[in-house]
Amino acid sequence: MTHPSKPRVLCVDDEPGVLRSLGLLLRDRFDVASAANAGEGLALMRHSEFDVVISDQRMPGMPGTDFLKRVKEESPRTMRLLLTGHAEVNDVLRSINDSEVFRYIHKPWDNRHLVDMVTYAATVARKVPPVGTTRHLHHRDDEAPAGPDPRAGSDIDTVLLVDEDATTERQVRTALGQDTLLLWARSPGEAVSLMHRHKVAVIVADTQPGNGATLKLIRAVKRSSPNIVAVIHAAECDSTTIGRLINEGQIFRFVSKPAGPASIERAIKAALNKHRQLMAQPTSIARHALDISRLAAFARSRHDPVDGGASGHTATWAHAEHTPPALPAQLRSRRPGLRWLRRLLRPN
Repeated sequence: MTHPSKPRVLCVDDEPGVLRSLGLLLRDRFDVASAANAGEGLALMRHSEFDVVISDQRMPGMPGTDFLKRVKEESPRTMRLLLTGHAEVNDVLRSINDSEVFRYIHKPWDNRHLVDMVTYAATVARKVPPVGTTRHLHHRDDEAPAGPDPRAGSDIDTVLLVDEDATTERQVRTALGQDTLLLWARSPGEAVSLMHRHKVAVIVADTQPGNGATLKLIRAVKRSSPNIVAVIHAAECDSTTIGRLINEGQIFRFVSKPAGPASIERAIKAALNKHRQLMAQPTSIARHALDISRLAAFARSRHDPVDGGASGHTATWAHAEHTPPALPAQLRSRRPGLRWLRRLLRPN
């Protein structure tokens, strides 16, 4: 595929001032096009290829989540960012479950962070094929391949449930049946202990209002073993918390409590299939990275170290204000180190 010299970014918002601000911010580094609504955006996408799409949520005619779902279907390689000033919880849930957005951006945004985010997203869009697009992966997200994937290193899938409610444990165990090993932890501390002894494919976790322990756990797990897929199964969650779970935990699905066995089974099977795809196509992990500031700087300069060696940018690589729970040594030893990303971004 031939790309123009600058990555292409499509900005979609019904506010002219927002489009003007995004254009001024991004035009030096990107080829920026704009549309005032989802219909105009889809029309532009039918005639041009874009590396990144930034869409507002609240627009007349079609909301941003529905628009980005269409973008995902029509251009899987395009990275999707959702922009909003204030969103209802249901809007944010759709951004996870339907649109699978890469990042959730609040207005007003931080200019440097937004540019870093778009820089990284554009690099990944050009260099990394979407998960599941290689020829041996043709099934839908909710369809498991026939038999276990030998590359996963295990004959049986393991799901870790982090929830203090015994009723939830029984529901999940019933939904999964005998083909999947279910581990039950009543707290993040128990979860870490179980991960010392088991290779986990999917983590399903509840969130408690006012308690950030679940987010810290998922963030630590995703940094150490990004091929583990996270599903949130919770009764109450505000849009701000869900936005953080997207940006800082890259959660794959959100299932609201109470949920029937069919909904739970569908979400977890989709997550297990996503895990198999990531194991089969490791470079696609770049599409689900957590801390992208250093990686974006590397994409710009092509010489910033991304393997965790000596660097003056450590503070942007880890959130200093949060101390994640300690993870098992075997998980840390499997950390990819992102050496493949260095090779990926190396100029030809």
